[in-house]
Amino acid sequence: MDNENENKNPEEKEEEKMPENTEEKTLKNSEEKPENEILVNDFRESKFKEPKKTLALKYKIIIIVAISLVIIGIVTAITLIVMKQKSSDDSDDDIEVLDPVVINPTSDYTHCLIFLHGYESSPEHYEPFFEDFYFKKKENTKIILMRAPYQIVSFNKENKTSWFDIITFPINSTDSYNFTEATRSRKAVEKVIKKEAEILKGKYENIFIGGHSQGACVTLYTGYNMNELIGGVVAFSGVLFPEIEIVGDKNKLKVFLGHGFRDQAIPMTFHNETVKRIEKFEGVKKFYYEEMGHNIGDEEKRDAEGFLNNSMV
Repeated sequence: MDNENENKNPEEKEEEKMPENTEEKTLKNSEEKPENEILVNDFRESKFKEPKKTLALKYKIIIIVAISLVIIGIVTAITLIVMKQKSSDDSDDDIEVLDPVVINPTSDYTHCLIFLHGYESSPEHYEPFFEDFYFKKKENTKIILMRAPYQIVSFNKENKTSWFDIITFPINSTDSYNFTEATRSRKAVEKVIKKEAEILKGKYENIFIGGHSQGACVTLYTGYNMNELIGGVVAFSGVLFPEIEIVGDKNKLKVFLGHGFRDQAIPMTFHNETVKRIEKFEGVKKFYYEEMGHNIGDEEKRDAEGFLNNSMV
């Protein structure tokens, strides 16, 4: 046996001693790597080398979510604004007035006089007044005596008929009354005016409004604030609230402005603010009575009759 080995070709012996191919060895070693080492490498690659398609999808989702949140925010803000506006509009809606007393014309209906009583009064209180109240167009005039709702007023906590809350008495400043409630009453009067204007075929110039005390305040507010120019306003012992915006050209609005120097409910000092604001208007006629308080005196009544005779055409 030994002789056979020795007799072998030297080249064959050398081939037997040659080491294995390096590439084959590397491949073999990699195939023989432990399974846990392969998993670790895969994890690292997946963590730090996320596929581009996955990243693009993630960014798209983020952008869509962000845009959705912005849209939701805008819609929510608009909804809140609309709800607030609606709430404000509802709070300023016209009051639900009680049934009026209507004195119908005795001849063809061509003119209308809408009258508002004062605090804690009633239409019935003024029925005798208007039965004896004479002006040339009376037989053609429908007289509507509106009735204020009952409410507890702040200054005395009593439940009385009132066109708006009286916070302090006397009424001598903008802090003395609830202007929002006065606005609601003004809308109620305007609704009656528009209804009668339809019957009179749009002749707003044939519609007059008037009132005493609170009622005078609301009718002055209505006459100067509504878009249409009505025939005129008869205001016994009232004021034009300083907050009121005069709408349109009211220079020729015919206004009877009567007040007593001894008025303790709406003092002359507060009434004078109204005078300063509207006395420049052509249509305003002022009447003052030295001995009169917060009431309608006989002299004032006659002056008002003369005003209507000159104003109703």
